[in-house]
Amino acid sequence: APPEWIIHWFHGLNMATVLFAMGGYGTYLGFQIRKGEGNAEAFGGEMVRELHPKLMFGMLFFFFLGGQGGLVFTLMEGRPLLGSPHAVSAFAGLALLGAQAVLGTTMKGTPAARTAHTYLGTGIMSLFAVHA
Repeated sequence: APPEWIIHWFHGLNMATVLFAMGGYGTYLGFQIRKGEGNAEAFGGEMVRELHPKLMFGMLFFFFLGGQGGLVFTLMEGRPLLGSPHAVSAFAGLALLGAQAVLGTTMKGTPAARTAHTYLGTGIMSLFAVHA
C-alpha cells in the first residue's frame, strides 16, 4: 500500500493543480473571448478562441480521471464511498461541466447562449473552488 500521506493528499494536490492551472487559465481565456479578444495570441502561440475549449475539455477529462482516484483513495481509507459532501459536489461539478461543454459546442455565437455559458462557467469554477 502507498504511504498514508499519498492516500490522503495525492488526489487533492493533483486536482488543485488541474483546477488552478488549466481551469484558471481556461477561465481567463473565456473572459478574453467574451471581451472580443478571441483572435489574440494565447500562451503557446494559439489563438485564445482555439485554446479555451482545449483547456476546458482537458480539465473535464482530468477531473473525470481524478475522480476515479479520489474514489479509490476513499475506499483505501475505509470511508463510505459516496457519503461525503465532497463526493456529491464532485458529481454535480462533473455533470455541470458536461452541460457546459454541450452549451459551448452548440451556442454558435447566439448572444443569450454565450451569456448563459459565461455565467454557468463562472458558477462552475466557483463550485470547484468551494469543493476543493
